[in-house]
Amino acid sequence: MTEQEFIAVLAPLMVEITGNAVSNDDLDVTFADLEIDSLNQVEIISHVEDAFGCQLDDSTLRTIHSPRELMEHVAKATSAT
Repeated sequence: MTEQEFIAVLAPLMVEITGNAVSNDDLDVTFADLEIDSLNQVEIISHVEDAFGCQLDDSTLRTIHSPRELMEHVAKATSAT
């Protein structure tokens, strides 16, 4: 999975939830700073997991605070399968 592939999945979700697009520059911004509450964060993570055919552990989910962290965990999960 490339950064662009990840953004292609994430961007429409961010527009739907916040009304704002997300770009590569936003990958290191926390979900809180992107105006994503915990419920929306779970929705985003679930959609990204489905899009890339992986499942993240519950313990891992609690450590994800930014889109880049999500991307890195999804990349590890997809390379392990």
